[in-house]
Amino acid sequence: MAELVNFLDDQVAAEIRRELEVHLAHCRTCQALYDSVRKTLTIVTESRSFELPEEISSRILEGIMAKVRRGRRRRGGNNSGKRR
Repeated sequence: MAELVNFLDDQVAAEIRRELEVHLAHCRTCQALYDSVRKTLTIVTESRSFELPEEISSRILEGIMAKVRRGRRRRGGNNSGKRR
């Protein structure tokens, strides 16, 4: 969950941020999950009433990262050598 929070706080490595942004632009499931986590974190941060258990946080993050990795494999790698 820390990585997802860091992504939301704009504190992840540039390469990871690009990969997640590309993935989120095309994956409706992860878009919904991202929006849900973002909204939940906003509510929790504002209310400070509870913390999300680490097990749940880890499962959310792993699900997103697994989809990013699958998308990267389908595209034939990470495309890190390509310039736009």
